[in-house]
Amino acid sequence: MQAGPLTLPFWDDFSKSVLDSNKWIGEGVTLSNTVANAAPTKGTLLLDGIDEMGRPYSQVQFEQGFTDKITSRQINLSGLSIAEANSVYLSFFWQPGGKAEIPDENDNLVLQFLDQDSLWVNVWEQSGGLIAEEFFFTQKIIKVLPQYLHSGFQFRFQIQGRRSGPFDSWILDYIYLHKNRSLTDVSFPDRALTLSNARPFKKYSAVPLFMLKKDPESFWNVTSNEFKNLNNGFRAMEYSFEIREKESQNRIKSINTNTPFNPVPIGQERRGFSSIPITNVPLPEVEMDYELVSYLVTGDGLLTGIENGLPVTYPEVDFRINDTVRTIVPIRDFLAYDDGSVDYSAGINQRSGMLAVRYEVNSPLFLKGLSINFTNFTQLGGVIDLMVWDELDEEPIYKKEVFIPTKDSLNEFAYFEMDKNVVIDGTFYIGFTQFTNDFLYVGLDKTYDNGGEIFFNATGSWVQNETVEGSLMMRAHVTENQPYEAEAESAIPLKIYPNPVSGSLFIEGKIESVYIYDPMGRNIVLTISDNDKGKIVNFEGMQKGVYVIKTTIGKEQKSFRILVK
Repeated sequence: MQAGPLTLPFWDDFSKSVLDSNKWIGEGVTLSNTVANAAPTKGTLLLDGIDEMGRPYSQVQFEQGFTDKITSRQINLSGLSIAEANSVYLSFFWQPGGKAEIPDENDNLVLQFLDQDSLWVNVWEQSGGLIAEEFFFTQKIIKVLPQYLHSGFQFRFQIQGRRSGPFDSWILDYIYLHKNRSLTDVSFPDRALTLSNARPFKKYSAVPLFMLKKDPESFWNVTSNEFKNLNNGFRAMEYSFEIREKESQNRIKSINTNTPFNPVPIGQERRGFSSIPITNVPLPEVEMDYELVSYLVTGDGLLTGIENGLPVTYPEVDFRINDTVRTIVPIRDFLAYDDGSVDYSAGINQRSGMLAVRYEVNSPLFLKGLSINFTNFTQLGGVIDLMVWDELDEEPIYKKEVFIPTKDSLNEFAYFEMDKNVVIDGTFYIGFTQFTNDFLYVGLDKTYDNGGEIFFNATGSWVQNETVEGSLMMRAHVTENQPYEAEAESAIPLKIYPNPVSGSLFIEGKIESVYIYDPMGRNIVLTISDNDKGKIVNFEGMQKGVYVIKTTIGKEQKSFRILVK
């Protein structure tokens, strides 16, 4: 809750991990470190056709209308001197699409100001269809006219486009509102990092601890980043890379320490830079997250200015916050291509269609589980067949019917545990088969392009992806040790009838427990009684549809789909 109106200056470069609620009221917008091309600083604001939970605004495929919106908190622009009132400007950087979908010609991004009569007025509008502009940011500066100089001033950005998914995307960055500016005030005393640190494990974002201990040279490589000098003057700078424990922040390894940039960066320069090779990294005894930290020594500081002829400092604008980048390096039990952040979604919309991601190990291991990020909250509770293949053109070595579980946040993964020993060696594939013609949304991370590891089968034959760029958010959890004892792998003799059912369902076999899930994926309680052959489930009076019965005996589970008529 805002205690009172903010005062000038107002500045945000979105380099924090969460949207600053003291400055903004966000409606559907998300922060992204990866979706933009050539951003002014690390971290940008993404506006598209899904809300902050990944839900489309409409289920109608081509419906157009307003979607994401972000509004500033109230800012007090009253009481300015004549000179100050004539010098209030708002500047920002914008980009259509970036690495996401570019807006069409009939889509637009609108900036509105709240006037003294509490009416929202369009002060700037940009249409889509700008194919070249998706590769760079354009800066815009707009004068705040007298009718907006009141104590409850606000401004907001809103987009209009397709409402049925992560389409028609716009990206904003480096929003700055202040007095004593002019139309030419588009240079800032700020030097900033612009990217997430490059992953040190080559194509992987995460490698299991036991694999790193066994063969570290196969994984550790180098890291890199990029800076942007937002000022018109040159500036001598230095950079450092180091690895820390994420939780304790203890330094594990110094890689580069205060390495000077040579040649000295010039005004408005953008430059990439790399670390020395990463070697001899001490590894933890237990699984944990490391953190790869890069930082600049730039001489940046707080914003300064002149008021009433005297120098002043503005603590609300600290240009040092974008001089450090922290990137999580999971050292746990899984192989992953993604960095854990959803930038977009990918998938297929074909009944019996299959989607797979390729991984590789250099010795026989056991697959103990899969993690998948399903981004569309309206599809949670749906049923898929989880699958693992040695070769895509052969029968899967593992197949299991599962529910897509509910989740609390867009970046949360669903974890599916293997219920038997699954041996993998060399190349293997993880994925699923879907049972509907609906587009089944899977998270796509745009940090690195591992699109060549994605395969799909929508027409009866497998195709290697050549169109989607990024890393599909499907992870393989592996272990050296056999998860289940051999005797636990014997098949459970079970018989379930009748199917379809309208009254009593008979389950014959030595089962320990029965769980029932309704067509929405919810665990429900029905009357279950015992007989000499097993159990009887009473479906009398239940709503029609497909229910799933899960039975367990020991560590083994079996699932059955039952049609209630």
